[in-house]
Amino acid sequence: MTARPTASPATTWARRLLVAVGVLAAGYGLIGVLTDPSVSLPNYARYAATVLLGHDLLVLPAAIAVGAVLTRWLPRWARPVVQGALLVTAALTVVAIPLLLGHGRRPDDPSALPRDYHRGYLVCLAVIWLVTAAVLALRARRRATATDPGEEER
Repeated sequence: MTARPTASPATTWARRLLVAVGVLAAGYGLIGVLTDPSVSLPNYARYAATVLLGHDLLVLPAAIAVGAVLTRWLPRWARPVVQGALLVTAALTVVAIPLLLGHGRRPDDPSALPRDYHRGYLVCLAVIWLVTAAVLALRARRRATATDPGEEER
């Protein structure tokens, strides 16, 4: 068993403050849900359960699998770049999912969701990963030209 590093007092107080703010925000939200007559509690509970189960059954296992693959197959110097690209890809995907699925598109209203969102999503993904590949190539080239043997481990 290893000893945990101790946090500085400022870090400890910052964590306590963040927890207090989070608890207050959650309490405010809960009071709002329970007192607002326009909120349907069964629908809200179903939504909350879906989000929680989706996170625990889909997002968390996927994040663990991706992390394991990144740690095992990528060199240390490439991990931050790929992690950043994956983060941007995930954020873009979350934002794009309703558009890609066509929620809100109606046959009688052609101006609703008028663009080709699938193509736009693929273009954005291509740009993200081309930039990632360029950054990785620059880093690899810089590492290859490094004269210091200690640079190889970074």
